Amino acid sequence: MADNSIPGPMSMVKVDGSKIKHLREGQGLTQLYLATAVQVTTDTISRWENKRYPSIKKENGIKLAEALNVQLEDLLEENEVEEPLPLPRLAPSAIDLALTTDNKKSRIRNIWPFIILSLTLFCILAAFAWYFLYSSPDLPITAERNAPDHCIAGQPFPVMIKITRAPEDRQTAIIIRENLPANATVVKISPEAVSGGMKKDTISWLKKINESATFAYVIRVAGGKDDKVTFSGTAAISGDSDSPPPIGGSSKTTIDKYHWADVDMDNIISDSEILAVHDRYNQIEGIDVDIDAIEEIWLGSGYKWNETTKKIEIIE
Repeated sequence: MADNSIPGPMSMVKVDGSKIKHLREGQGLTQLYLATAVQVTTDTISRWENKRYPSIKKENGIKLAEALNVQLEDLLEENEVEEPLPLPRLAPSAIDLALTTDNKKSRIRNIWPFIILSLTLFCILAAFAWYFLYSSPDLPITAERNAPDHCIAGQPFPVMIKITRAPEDRQTAIIIRENLPANATVVKISPEAVSGGMKKDTISWLKKINESATFAYVIRVAGGKDDKVTFSGTAAISGDSDSPPPIGGSSKTTIDKYHWADVDMDNIISDSEILAVHDRYNQIEGIDVDIDAIEEIWLGSGYKWNETTKKIEIIE
């Protein structure tokens, strides 16, 4: 195959937009998925597919090929046949200009009914699309966040996002963006966030899942008693629009003096509470909820939070 690289200070390649679009749609992937994988915008993916940007950086071409599970050569443009230069046009006469103007006015008058009909059809289709996307109760996936109702300022606590979808024969790509609360510090993330997806206030995951998957992280937050810690995020799969649905479930945690595992806030970790911690969090790979410390509280007669030392004291 001929080398389609463009010489210069930046290595470029010529890609065939129709090939990109064919491969993406054939695998059920969205432009949002490719944009996240290559770390560009969805507008850039659209321009590539529509051949408005035929030449792209080679490094972006390699990332694009990896996201589509093909070789870079499979996306390159075939050798183009050089077209003959057009013949020079003679300057139009005054009569030609007059005729052209009359023809344009006539075409504009004739095209108005078509424009009105097209706008009407567009509005009808947009209304149907809105109904099926936002009014239908049958969503392709469900995304539920589980965060404790309360926590102690400066002490780590876990947040879990459970994804479920209808059974299918193949994996589905999913993008999760979780906006971290203000004054939060990340301790652990599972599974690992996408490269460059961990920012100061956002965690981004890009994974392929089967029927269900769990994403989790452990954070510490700063604040005073009764302050509210707020969570928000979105989850999108292949075929979703560029406005993915929000994650449901828990959205707030209150800062207090009780351990997050002490659900009824009675300064005791009961049998049911320690079992709930084991069942819910202990099987998440890479997430450490300090189960040993929680078991020590459970084995004791109770606990209390020492505001001076900023430590939990176990009552024997």
